[in-house]
Amino acid sequence: IIMDAEYVLCNWKGHVWPAKVLSRARTSPRHKRKGALFLEVEILSVDEKIKVKTTDTKILNESQIEYVASLLIAEPKAT
Repeated sequence: IIMDAEYVLCNWKGHVWPAKVLSRARTSPRHKRKGALFLEVEILSVDEKIKVKTTDTKILNESQIEYVASLLIAEPKAT
């Protein structure tokens, strides 16, 4: 379940970004039928905090996190 995830992939500025879940929106039972719930997330590489719909996110599992980290380590530093 996306609401239990610690890390997610989310759409932001036209791209997919890894993000850490900071908080989950609380909705009253009356509003649950109206649409998606929201997550407050922090985009990891730019320290930007945003709110996203849970329908616009995907759970980021540990193997995906390790893969992204390995890409960042292998990337040559710009000087």
